[in-house]
Amino acid sequence: MENLLLTPDKEKNYQSYMVFALTIIWSLATSLVVVVGFFYFPLLWSRWVLLLTIAIVIAVSNLALNYYGHTRTASWLLCTMLWFYITIPCITAGGIFAPGILSQTAIILTAGFLLGRRGGLAIGLLTIVADFLLAWLELNGHLPETVVLHDPFSRWISAIIPFGTVMVLQYYAIDHLRKSLTSMQREMVKRRNAEAAKDDTSRELSVREQELQDYKYALDISSIVAISNVEGTFTYVNENFCKVSKYTSEELIGKPHTILLSGVHPPEYFIEMGNAMLAGKPFRGEFCNRAKDGSLYWVDSTVVPFLDDKGEVYQFISINRDITEKKEAEEQLRANKERYKSIIAVSNTGAWEYDHETNKVWHSAQYFSMLGYDEPQGVWEGPDSLSWVTQLHPEDKERAVEVFDDFMKGNDKDIYENIFRMRHKNGDWVWILSRAKRLLDKDGNITNICLGTHTNITERVKADDKIRETEQLIKKITSQVPGNTYMFEIEESGMPNILFVNRGAEEFNFRADLNDISADAAKILEVWHPDDRALFTEKMKEARLTTGRISFQYRVIVNDAIRWRWLQATPEEGKDGKMIWYGATRDITDLVDYIASAEQILFDISHVLRRPVSSMLALTTLINEGDLDVEEVLHFARQLHPVALEMDKFMIELNEVYERKRKVNTLNIDFHLLVDKRNSLFDRSNGGMKL
Repeated sequence: MENLLLTPDKEKNYQSYMVFALTIIWSLATSLVVVVGFFYFPLLWSRWVLLLTIAIVIAVSNLALNYYGHTRTASWLLCTMLWFYITIPCITAGGIFAPGILSQTAIILTAGFLLGRRGGLAIGLLTIVADFLLAWLELNGHLPETVVLHDPFSRWISAIIPFGTVMVLQYYAIDHLRKSLTSMQREMVKRRNAEAAKDDTSRELSVREQELQDYKYALDISSIVAISNVEGTFTYVNENFCKVSKYTSEELIGKPHTILLSGVHPPEYFIEMGNAMLAGKPFRGEFCNRAKDGSLYWVDSTVVPFLDDKGEVYQFISINRDITEKKEAEEQLRANKERYKSIIAVSNTGAWEYDHETNKVWHSAQYFSMLGYDEPQGVWEGPDSLSWVTQLHPEDKERAVEVFDDFMKGNDKDIYENIFRMRHKNGDWVWILSRAKRLLDKDGNITNICLGTHTNITERVKADDKIRETEQLIKKITSQVPGNTYMFEIEESGMPNILFVNRGAEEFNFRADLNDISADAAKILEVWHPDDRALFTEKMKEARLTTGRISFQYRVIVNDAIRWRWLQATPEEGKDGKMIWYGATRDITDLVDYIASAEQILFDISHVLRRPVSSMLALTTLINEGDLDVEEVLHFARQLHPVALEMDKFMIELNEVYERKRKVNTLNIDFHLLVDKRNSLFDRSNGGMKL
């Protein structure tokens, strides 16, 4: 029901629109009549209900016919039903004097709108005849008694309704007339414009004809042109065609295209062109032809068929461009690519080519092979596509992708280099060294093409890891030895170039940062005693000159105390021919102190003990060699006793000092095992006493 009330398109179907509009207007008008009837003549409610029902039936019937496309039928049915709907009630409402009789005028106008002038005339004549019959019946008293008696006001209302309907119809009539005139005016303008366009077309046709002549001239100058009939026989060749084929026009015209066959293309190569020609469609392709002298040349050919009025091909024109140099360059490029692929295959390196514009990647077979896949070279697409991003190790993915994206976004002409892990088909992780460079055009500008390689460096990484583990182990071991360990070269200036350094376990080792020392060996001298720094440079220069061992002692100042250290290093020639010294330094302060103590004891023995020993030696010599009596011997003995006491006192003091030195000795050596524990300084053998 809702669809019946959809307003038809006025521009596309004006008749349907008018049927719809007039049906709605008459439905509103008849509804208003019924409402007035209910108000003035409520006792005739059954009459008004019947009229309202009939009005609804009329509206629904016509709207349905109009909606389903029966517009002409709806037009006749609406006018007929409305005429009966208006005329029949007038029989019981006063005949020819019934106010509703005026609505027949609106019906006649409606018929004129919907049925045209003949339909409107027919309804008008029918109305005249019907009204005459009503008047005749009333004169002869054959009309039924008037049921509806109108007062002046109700008559006015009954007159206003048809007048209002007439006004609406007049509006539509004038609007339709205005639009028709406007449309006619537009049509006239179109006709004038069409005439002017026709004249312009004639002039343009002449211009185009001249342009065609110019185009033909330009085409003959710039292109290789030939025209042939449907049998493939030349009917026209231009001068350029003769130059490239080395035939004269007389030698070609009347001859078939097969005169130029080179034998390079197989017969099936021409099938697509033949199908296009039979279908009357243009065809473009590249052909290798043989010139008169036997040489080969390549052309990029566009073949266009000409059709007659029946749509049948009657001749062909081929427009060609000499691409021999291009083909030679392509062949050279192909050969270079083959050499490149061969190099890639031999080097066991995976190659790839990335087009940033199309986002497509070409891979070599070796690229897939190093990941465990048996795939041919090409662009790997499909549900099992092997995207390098999806194969990346989770720990490497973000960094690796970021590095590559930055490379592609920038204008860097340098080499791209990236190291990451990719998943092997067996689930293992393969270390990949990816290197690439963006191609440049002939002007040196960066293009969207990027060529690169993938190299499996897993074994190298494992070796590097092993080296690092070994280095860590060496550092761990050397960190437990007392002194510092070094590996260094010696520069001409005498300063070492530190290749390896580690801090030992001694409390008095240097406290500088190891990285700082590796970067600047001069930092070692910061703790050296000022008087020994020149010794360091001297010994280093001497070792560089002689390529000999290094061994010397020096002093350092640690916590405001002087410590003694001993540097020893042995040279060895490296793989590059340079001499490398491997050595260590250790703290010898305790050893120096111990040796100093021994030196002090020797000094004391050789100087302090000499006086009493000399005295005792003189007295004993005198007693031994002199002829002395007992009194004289006792006299000398009394003089010898203080000397012995003095010597014993000194020996006790010397022993106490030595014992204190021994107790503070940190060398942790039991020297008692090394001491000759003689009971006496005198040898009692052979029955005598000898010193």
